[in-house]
Amino acid sequence: SRIFCNRVFKTKYANDVKYLRSTHTRCFLRRELCSLKGHHKEVTSIAWHPLYESVFASGGMDGTLLYWNIGPKGTEEPAARVPFAHDMAIWDMKWHPAGHALATGSNDRQTKFWARNRLGSTIGLDDEDEDEEAAEIHSAEMELGNHVGIVIGRRGATIISMQRATGTKMHVDQVRKVLQIEGTLKQISSVKKRVGALLERVSNDNEQRPGGVGPGSSYTGFSMY
Repeated sequence: SRIFCNRVFKTKYANDVKYLRSTHTRCFLRRELCSLKGHHKEVTSIAWHPLYESVFASGGMDGTLLYWNIGPKGTEEPAARVPFAHDMAIWDMKWHPAGHALATGSNDRQTKFWARNRLGSTIGLDDEDEDEEAAEIHSAEMELGNHVGIVIGRRGATIISMQRATGTKMHVDQVRKVLQIEGTLKQISSVKKRVGALLERVSNDNEQRPGGVGPGSSYTGFSMY
């Protein structure tokens, strides 16, 4: 047996009870078989495929969804990655008994269903031949109102995490109360979606909580890698 030094959120046996999977990303068969690294934040959920014993999916604290194949024909790298599957932690996931679909539940209050594309379909996949226009750097702004402190986070932690996660350059103009963003159109869209979800969630919490969160708050509940 092994005692982990870091936090372990969940462990689960595969259906044939040969493999034990933990959210510390280690798998066992009376001995350590492999150590898998693919998530940038804590792993919060896992689910073995109901038909293929070496295939499983894992969800992260930052909303990332990974698909793994650790069998003889697999590798120790993720077979597929969905970086922004959810806006917050993926707390649970479950395969359809037939194995063709995966359901995920997240702290962003959404349940999503995932399936492989049909042969020849490119829906949902990045275009490897992305043209220069799509890769062009643009600038954009987003109004923050009284939530400047929320986006900055404690000692700038939140905005630094967002820059790392999206590959953008970001700056908060505290006088004008706007978020300045530099990146591709796709990156800017991703930032606006995530920040918008954060501000909406905080506003809803304020409506339900007497006093709310003031303009100088350092709320850092927005989790991403």
